[in-house]
Amino acid sequence: MVLDGVSLDDRVVRDLIAFLDRALGRKLELALFFSAKIVALTHEERLAVLAALDRAPWQWEEVRDRFRAGDRWAGSARSLQSG
Repeated sequence: MVLDGVSLDDRVVRDLIAFLDRALGRKLELALFFSAKIVALTHEERLAVLAALDRAPWQWEEVRDRFRAGDRWAGSARSLQSG
C-alpha cells in the first residue's frame, strides 16, 4: 500500500494501526480490507502518524524516516505553491 506517498507492506500498515487512535486506525483497517493500493491522509492524520511513529519502538525507525522524508518533500512542494 502507498500510504500518503510512502510505500509500505500491508503487514507494516496492520502493525502501525496499533499505534494510532481509533478513527485513523479504522480508516487504515478499511483500506486493508478493501485492498486499497493508495491511501491519502489529511495533514492532521499525517501528523498523527508521525507522532505515533515517534512513540513507537526503535524497530520502526525506517518507517519513521520514510514518513519524515515524505513530510519534508511535501513541505517543500507547499512552499513552492504559495510562492
